[in-house]
Amino acid sequence: MERAELIKLLEEYTQDEKMSDLTVTGETISDMDFSSYYLGLTWFMDNQFDSCTFNTTRLTDTNFNYSVFRNCRFSENYILKADWNYVKFIHCSIVSLEAVRVCFFSIIMEDCEVKSSEFASCSFEPVHREEQEDGHFSKTVFRNCKFEVCHFADCVFDSVEFIGCTFTNTEIDTTNPGVHFTDCEFKTVPYK
Repeated sequence: MERAELIKLLEEYTQDEKMSDLTVTGETISDMDFSSYYLGLTWFMDNQFDSCTFNTTRLTDTNFNYSVFRNCRFSENYILKADWNYVKFIHCSIVSLEAVRVCFFSIIMEDCEVKSSEFASCSFEPVHREEQEDGHFSKTVFRNCKFEVCHFADCVFDSVEFIGCTFTNTEIDTTNPGVHFTDCEFKTVPYK
């Protein structure tokens, strides 16, 4: 898909949020700013995003399964009820992200920084499938983030740091030698 064609589709979709779902698959998208577009209910499966910006972009009910984000910047994004499974984040910056009920099954994060973000009822568990990479976090820093009712069961950690983070009713292996916790708080709160 040509860049001009993608921009035209995004502009039309943003103007009429009630139009049918927008689907873009198998594309390489470089140096694009998605900040002004509405991306709710979109399917961006199996795409590669290089040096793209997502600033205040609404990502509710999105499906970015099997996509790769390289050198991308996310800031002040809201993701609700979405599927971001088998997604790779490589050299990405994520600031002030709010993710609620998002599946991040078997995601891969390499050399990323996540700051001042909130994750509620999110799953980061690996899904073991033939010929698929298991999810893992490598050389990634989570700084001042909140995790509430999240699951990191069986995740692979390699040189990962959680600094000043709060974990409430969240399942994460604190004895894993590949992850380091500094000034973090772990709480168990009764469900209402």
